[in-house]
Amino acid sequence: MDKHKKSEMTQWSENIQNVCGDFKTSFDKQPDLFIGEVQSFLLGETEIVFIKSNAIYFLRKKGMADRVNDRFCFLVLQHTGKMRIGYKNQDIYLNEGDIVLLDPDETIEMYPQGLFTHISVHLSREKLFKQGITTDYFGKLTTSNMSGHLLKCLLQSLSAANIELWYAKEDGNAFEDALIALIKPTINYKNIEMIDHHRLKAERFILENLVHPNLNAQMIADHLNISLRQLYRLFKNEETSIHKYIQMRRLEKVQYDLKDNKNKNLSITEMAMKCGFGDSAHFSKLFRKTVGISPKAFRAKT
Repeated sequence: MDKHKKSEMTQWSENIQNVCGDFKTSFDKQPDLFIGEVQSFLLGETEIVFIKSNAIYFLRKKGMADRVNDRFCFLVLQHTGKMRIGYKNQDIYLNEGDIVLLDPDETIEMYPQGLFTHISVHLSREKLFKQGITTDYFGKLTTSNMSGHLLKCLLQSLSAANIELWYAKEDGNAFEDALIALIKPTINYKNIEMIDHHRLKAERFILENLVHPNLNAQMIADHLNISLRQLYRLFKNEETSIHKYIQMRRLEKVQYDLKDNKNKNLSITEMAMKCGFGDSAHFSKLFRKTVGISPKAFRAKT
């Protein structure tokens, strides 16, 4: 291995660690093909870092005791290139222009897809938390609303040349304050979008799997890759449990099937089984309690 290039790679890794904390980097190609550039600036008390590299892997382990620990959070713009980030048991995919908010106290794994450039802003953890922007909202941020769009434009306008040309000490911490002010409404949009998205996926999964007698909350949560607590929260406005919600959907399906002439040769028990009811006596009792009449009387009436 070329000693000069080895030294260059080592120096670049040390520069990253000095600014962004304890990140380990990997590069599996010839050393002379390595690209690594890092520039950092201080706007008031806020660090701005411009990163360019073709490294294949970055790792920061949870709970590292370094200069960023408990002090900063990373607001990252994927300026060019693509990347997958492993963060809090999920995969986050970044294309050009995507923004992610990361907690350095969590394990962060980055898998670039070739050459990329990042703009990373170290935001005050204390300021974020005071504005209610806790780690529960961290992850990929939406830019489909006004605040998100402005946040993206502000980050994309950053460059080393612009900072050197325009920034003055009179600006103080205005840049960081502006970013946090835009992030706050953006996380609310994100929260609403994620709830709606997960709720829709949960409802679709329930309807597609009514036939399975063992359909339950854990199965749905596993499918959505969320916790049971998060799943229950999705249905809190129903004022019922997930189990009751599934029962309600099954009863609606049975009522629809009972009205359908194409099912006239099927017994009521067969239709109940088709909708996931495993016990005909329990089904009849639940049907009468919910609808007000027996399944047989309901069928005769229609």
